[in-house]
Amino acid sequence: MSDTIKDFTNIKPFYASVHGNSRLFTANYNGRKVILKALKAEVADDPECKENLKKEYELTSELEYKFIRKAIGFENIEGIGDCIVLEYIDGKSLAEHVRVGTLNEKQIKSVLVDLCDGLNYMHQRGIIHCDLKPENIIVTAADSRAKIIDIGLPETEYKTDRELLIKENEFIAPELIKGEEADPRSDVYSLGKIIEFIGERNMLSQFSSVATHCTQFSREQRFDSISDVKSVITKGYSLFKIILFLLVLVALGIAAYIYVPKIIEKTRTEKAERLIVDFSHEMDKINGETNALCEKYKLVSLTEALGLPEAWKADSVRFSQQLAPFMDMDSLRQVASLALEKQKQAIVTSRQHDYDALLMTEFRQATDSIAVKMRTSVTEPSDSLMLVLANQWYQKTH
Repeated sequence: MSDTIKDFTNIKPFYASVHGNSRLFTANYNGRKVILKALKAEVADDPECKENLKKEYELTSELEYKFIRKAIGFENIEGIGDCIVLEYIDGKSLAEHVRVGTLNEKQIKSVLVDLCDGLNYMHQRGIIHCDLKPENIIVTAADSRAKIIDIGLPETEYKTDRELLIKENEFIAPELIKGEEADPRSDVYSLGKIIEFIGERNMLSQFSSVATHCTQFSREQRFDSISDVKSVITKGYSLFKIILFLLVLVALGIAAYIYVPKIIEKTRTEKAERLIVDFSHEMDKINGETNALCEKYKLVSLTEALGLPEAWKADSVRFSQQLAPFMDMDSLRQVASLALEKQKQAIVTSRQHDYDALLMTEFRQATDSIAVKMRTSVTEPSDSLMLVLANQWYQKTH
């Protein structure tokens, strides 16, 4: 067979039903991967089998729902025959997941709810699945959601091989095996059997009573609808979640009573420690500016006023803004005040030294009679004595 047939490319055999009449292929169609469901070669020309395949397509093509595999079209492909073109689903059957235990309880419950929604959608449109079983439920790989597949009559004929049907498909409702007409309760039975199948493998035990109610031999004794089944599942699930939520709240309350005061105290301590470290960094930066400030406010004239100049106010405001975040703590505020006062004093002292140096220079260089007389009167001049004389000279001459 060619790998390219009309618009379908890369056609490959995928699966053949053991006892049924169908076979599956994977293929690429218009840029996406699809499944081709066709009849086995030996029945490909059988009118009844062809009619059943067409009927399955007609049923499935009416359904557009997120939890049901979509039928894209019905084609006759050379070498394969009539086939349904189906959406390709990346995932594994529920049967595979349950057998190897790859789904957790939360995912299984989600799958059951998805099944209920998908079946309810079908039943509202008068369509009964009739062959619901774990192999006909695909669980998506991406998000573990359910997709219902193979909607229609079971592949094994009721009339010709009922014993095989009973043996091979324990999920079929009794009335269908007896040849009676299907109704929504037939799918309810199958869903109950699926829940039993999951429970037998210790993956879901809390819905055993739901499964029992679903699988009563007489359909009159089962749940009337899939909606009723979902209601019981979700209410039970909700109750479980409520109880779990309340237990978590109690545990959190106890933990809060015991640990919150400690946490608050630890947080305060850590905050205070961080504050002290940050404060220390700020003070280092401010103290590091002292020499630059002394140079900035250097006295350049004897007529300049001593002390801090008017321009100091701008730097003082800047320092206050830098230290504002730390002023809520008394100890830090006191340290800051002392450090800034010490810095101010350093600037004043620097300016006084500048003044003394300028005054001494002018006194020693002065040629007026008072300066000359005062300098010649000193037989052993020292810096301190000369500074005293310089101050006296300046007061007399200015």
